[in-house]
Amino acid sequence: MKIRRLLTISITLNTLLIAAGITFAYVYRDKIAQRFVSLKGNPVIVMYGNSITAQGKWVELLGRTDVMNNALPGMSTYHFLQLVQTHVIDLHPKICFVKGGINDITVGVSQEKLQANYQAILEKLLQNHIEPVVTLTIYEQNDPVSKKEVDELNHFLVRFCDNHDITYIDLNPFISDTTGLKAEFAVDKTHLNEKAYEIWTAEIERVLKEKGI
Repeated sequence: MKIRRLLTISITLNTLLIAAGITFAYVYRDKIAQRFVSLKGNPVIVMYGNSITAQGKWVELLGRTDVMNNALPGMSTYHFLQLVQTHVIDLHPKICFVKGGINDITVGVSQEKLQANYQAILEKLLQNHIEPVVTLTIYEQNDPVSKKEVDELNHFLVRFCDNHDITYIDLNPFISDTTGLKAEFAVDKTHLNEKAYEIWTAEIERVLKEKGI
């Protein structure tokens, strides 16, 4: 009987440990995947932006292990510019998906500074033979002042991209209306839910297919 009880306890503990390991791997699967990409080195794709980009589980969403999520939650385009060398250029990717600007708008950075920072980031990528793809800034929910600033930034980005043969992605027609980000695609005023990330992923995959990457 004693041996049977010990065997039962051992089986139960092992089952709990296995279950805990599976749960840990599932919850932290994106961090584990990113660690693998980091160790492998030289990702083909780098995702670069603020928390909206950072919250995307891009390895899982894109179904590939050559994508590095080096987004900077809470940061502005000034920070992106200061860190683009270490976070993108030094990794030597083929392509970098860039998205930012809403944090600048939230804290009142002028369009002049915001646009200059964004332009400098894109020019640095081009100078280092990394193809940038701009995801235009997404509207916030029910914020007409922010929406006006986003429109001004996006108009600049579209002009710059057109003049420099840079591809851009515009998610607003899919997930926003005249009032801004639709509630069905949002988790709060600014950030996206899984449905929105699926749409974004489809647009990224379309671009990658067009470019043969």
